[in-house]
Amino acid sequence: MRRLLLFDFDGTLYRGDDPFRFYARAIAARMPDSSRGAYLEAVDAHLTGNRRIPAGDHWEALVNLAKPVIESPDLLQEAFLETRGHMMTDACDLEVSPDLVDFLTAIKGHVLLAVASNSPDQVARPLLDKLGLARFFDYIKSEAKKPVGLAPFVTEILGRENIEIPGTVFSVGDNYRNDIAPAMEHGWLTAYISPWDDQPGPSTVVGRQIEDVLPDLLSWALGSRVSDGGY
Repeated sequence: MRRLLLFDFDGTLYRGDDPFRFYARAIAARMPDSSRGAYLEAVDAHLTGNRRIPAGDHWEALVNLAKPVIESPDLLQEAFLETRGHMMTDACDLEVSPDLVDFLTAIKGHVLLAVASNSPDQVARPLLDKLGLARFFDYIKSEAKKPVGLAPFVTEILGRENIEIPGTVFSVGDNYRNDIAPAMEHGWLTAYISPWDDQPGPSTVVGRQIEDVLPDLLSWALGSRVSDGGY
């Protein structure tokens, strides 16, 4: 029985606050001088967990904090693309878990591997290459338009691969609304990465970091049951 393991990209396959702090500075540079200091202080309080902003992920939180000052989506997109450029340089500190690389190496060929990102193709794929991760994936979807675009992407893969059983799909991500909720609605298994132990809704497994869910993913990929009784 073939299986599909689907990953989110940002915050799931790599981690680190450097991109968010750069993004915040890029947004602040587009604000009036009088607003910059308060904005950057609020960003720092969110990223350190001292005063968190309700949001699906850090990208969304930084935008939500900026909206009272910056209403133009174009300015926010400019700051985002500037940040993506920074992420392609050696000056950006990003971490890919060695345990994740070992895991992907071990299961490559045993299951189908896919990644879905809402980022534009011109920034998502080069970053996957830079991080040494693109080689593992059978399917890469940028501009995925999650959450509504997640199910169509999976349906397309299942059709190509002749996979018909919903229990053969496992979705992994750190944005509950984008990666977990639509998967649960379709009867897939899910692994929610929640650094602060937030859990807006049910998930098959939950971990504070990717390493916490890898044992369950490995058991499932090799045909065993996940910890909650699973599929």
